[in-house]
Amino acid sequence: MKRAELFMIAPHKKWLIKAEDDLNFANVGIEAGFYAQVCFLSQQVIEKSLKSYLVFSGELYPRTHKLVDLWKLCRSLEKELTPFEGRFRIIDEYYIPARYPDVLPGSLLSGEPSLDNAGEALETATRIYKIINDKIGQK
Repeated sequence: MKRAELFMIAPHKKWLIKAEDDLNFANVGIEAGFYAQVCFLSQQVIEKSLKSYLVFSGELYPRTHKLVDLWKLCRSLEKELTPFEGRFRIIDEYYIPARYPDVLPGSLLSGEPSLDNAGEALETATRIYKIINDKIGQK
């Protein structure tokens, strides 16, 4: 996408485009065995999707990466997103430890993310992206 085209896109769609890019990259990463990176990218997909919804709704979003905090601001999506609260809490834990080798031991209780961790995180990210994209992606 050319720089000039990016300026003509609605602000909430810019967030969705970034979320979709991360989602696509995470799908490649899981096949290649990059489980920690997939966990991080899954967190990013959800964060950017939630921020997209907040921008679309005219809400100010805080400068935070915490999915639970962002989710609580998406009140009109409560019905669709409440079942994911537990997953948001788990995926929030991947934000820092999945990227840095010098994080305190035990930050991830199970050690390095596994294929199962990455698969669950990616499935959740895919579902959240779809819920939000279905609501606002065409607007």
